[in-house]
Amino acid sequence: MRFMDWIHGARPKTLPLAVAPVITGAAVASVSGAPYDTRFLAVMLLCMGVALFLQIAANFANDYSDGIRGTDEHRDAAGAAGHAADEQAAVRAPARLVASGVNPRHVLFAAGTNAVAACACGLAVCALTGYWWFIVVGVASLLAAWCYVGGSHPYGYHYLGEVFVFVFFGLVAACGTMFALSGRITAGGVGAGTANGLVAVAVLCVNNLRDIESDREHGKHTWMTAFGRTWGTVFADALLVVASILAIALVAGWFVSIPVIIAVCVFMCVVQIAACDAISRVDYRRALPLCTLGSLSVSLVFAAAAFLV
Repeated sequence: MRFMDWIHGARPKTLPLAVAPVITGAAVASVSGAPYDTRFLAVMLLCMGVALFLQIAANFANDYSDGIRGTDEHRDAAGAAGHAADEQAAVRAPARLVASGVNPRHVLFAAGTNAVAACACGLAVCALTGYWWFIVVGVASLLAAWCYVGGSHPYGYHYLGEVFVFVFFGLVAACGTMFALSGRITAGGVGAGTANGLVAVAVLCVNNLRDIESDREHGKHTWMTAFGRTWGTVFADALLVVASILAIALVAGWFVSIPVIIAVCVFMCVVQIAACDAISRVDYRRALPLCTLGSLSVSLVFAAAAFLV
């Protein structure tokens, strides 16, 4: 195995989803009165470390669990056969490590190593803030990462993947960061976390639209296998639209410099429109990075607004 194969196995295109809600949480914490000092920066970076390492751990754990179940086998063929009229490059899933012949134990070890790194960052956050109950949140996050497709009853196979993604990639990450930095959670923080959570669900929907035939074949039940490709596409597009509207509505109440915030909001809308177009054209290879960029663009709106308040 080459080093770059492990980099690809970590699925770097998904990592903005981990960073974005932390940026959002920090922005809302700043608006709520948290002083921007060295401690603020240290805690924010550590929260980002927790999110990043946990995301990478989850990606390797998913690769391991789907690989040993056989769900990842022939994903390329399933995608091409189920949508023969489309460009194969647009629907083909990226290669997975276990399905490509890598020793499953090595992939599981990579997941565990990143989980340990996430725990180390989390304990540092607890030490700096004094909020040791964050350990409970950390344990819940680790269990959610593993049980998505791991264990004997993975919730990702039973229509619950989208729910957990919304909760942990939206509310938990954003509100947890906000509380670590400011000691409170506001309605604005919940709303901002909701915006990031909706985009994260849209990313999962695009991923599941791409793999819809293979998932059905292997008994993996997702919202996309229930909706079908047509209504699933409409749903994914709607998530991006609602997230953008929510972000704009929230920052509109912060009374910031109009020209600057309009420019940032226009950028966000352009990214989301491009993502919607790619999803509608069944160009999932282009849609996935656009959706993850869309998550960062939502956070950029909150960060720019916080800077201008």
